Amino acid sequence: MQRLSNPGPAATNGADPSPAAGQDRPTLLCLPYAGGAARAFAGLEAALQDTVRTALLELPGHGTRMAEPLRDDFGSVLEDLIRRSAPHTTGRYVLLGHSMGAAFAFEAGRRWSALGRPPAGVVLVGRNGPTARRVLPDLHTLPPTAFLEAVRRLGGTPPQLFEHPELVKLFTPLLRADFTLSETYTPLPGPPLDCPLWVCAGVDDPMVDDAGLRDWENHGATDVAVEWLPGGHFLLDDPAFHAYVAGVLRSLPGPAARI
Repeated sequence: MQRLSNPGPAATNGADPSPAAGQDRPTLLCLPYAGGAARAFAGLEAALQDTVRTALLELPGHGTRMAEPLRDDFGSVLEDLIRRSAPHTTGRYVLLGHSMGAAFAFEAGRRWSALGRPPAGVVLVGRNGPTARRVLPDLHTLPPTAFLEAVRRLGGTPPQLFEHPELVKLFTPLLRADFTLSETYTPLPGPPLDCPLWVCAGVDDPMVDDAGLRDWENHGATDVAVEWLPGGHFLLDDPAFHAYVAGVLRSLPGPAARI
């Protein structure tokens, strides 16, 4: 398996003033982690606003779709994401998923490839490959108190949520549904993803390991790059992560790579 070179640090995010540059920009489709909403990528969107279009995909029952029923069936959520991502897959696009979102990004890339709209690349953040051993024990089957304590220890959830019983009652079903989706996921039938895969994680991320990240090499038919970045599991707002994603986009072939 050939490994891609490190995309390197991002160039300055100066927009090309020519109209053609705006037309050539790829679209970055972002899929959030368990318990997260599309707004988790707001910092990345702002950092790249002059160089790439972004589409922040919201899951049922989350964020702006909070009024909709939650789903804990991977296939059902994937079908929803395919429908919602369809308008963004007619041109050059890249899928980016963090943690649970990485599983959805990988499977969405496979689905769109089968439908004749393959992504230009897929960025998989903070998740071991689909056939790697699990680093941490499953949380979704824990009783309520133990489940919430385990989620709290992972970080990423505002600490004040756990101080208000009404918020705990509101968000516990969402968290459990997402951890069920994430922890019961197994790769769907089909060939490896035939586009470049960029795999990254924070060096202090307790949910991944080197062998697990390299398991993604077994699920890509072409190039797979594995990179360790500064930070822990929740690195979406880290400037180093923004630089990494900008470097990935800059390395895409063709006119859309002016990042």
